[in-house]
Amino acid sequence: MATTRLIDTAVGILVGWRQCSTQAAFRELLAASERQQVPLFAMAGALVNLASRGTDPHDADRAAEREWGDQLSPATADDRPRRSTVDRWL
Repeated sequence: MATTRLIDTAVGILVGWRQCSTQAAFRELLAASERQQVPLFAMAGALVNLASRGTDPHDADRAAEREWGDQLSPATADDRPRRSTVDRWL
């Protein structure tokens, strides 16, 4: 499962970078691994590492906390937003 996730992440990086389909990105990743004679999983891991180079994981943690922290922190009963009923027939 973790290896599949790694390949998916590498494919996602290529999709965002190349603005191509997931199929084209996978083919590019596979072709690169064959050209370089490197196993597919190793090539995917290297691409993910290359894409994340220079980023501080603590910066991302702080950014996520600023973005969503108040929504994910445990709330008391008085702090919870009131939910209206939903008419499922609409």
